[in-house]
Amino acid sequence: MPTTNNREEAEQRIRDLRESISLLEHELERHKAREEDEQHALIDHLDQYIDAVDDKVSSLKLFWNTLRQEWRKERS
Repeated sequence: MPTTNNREEAEQRIRDLRESISLLEHELERHKAREEDEQHALIDHLDQYIDAVDDKVSSLKLFWNTLRQEWRKERS
């Protein structure tokens, strides 16, 4: 009987370990999904920032061209 008891204990330990591994795998998948969502949010924020910078650059180019044209008119 000691071998049956040892076997049952080993089988129970294996079941417990499998359950623990399953829980860890599930937690890892949730963490990966959350991390991907955070990365997408950061990329979206970066896109907004780049758009804002593009707007500023366009405004500066327009201002510079206008200023240059006015300066040339005054010199002529």
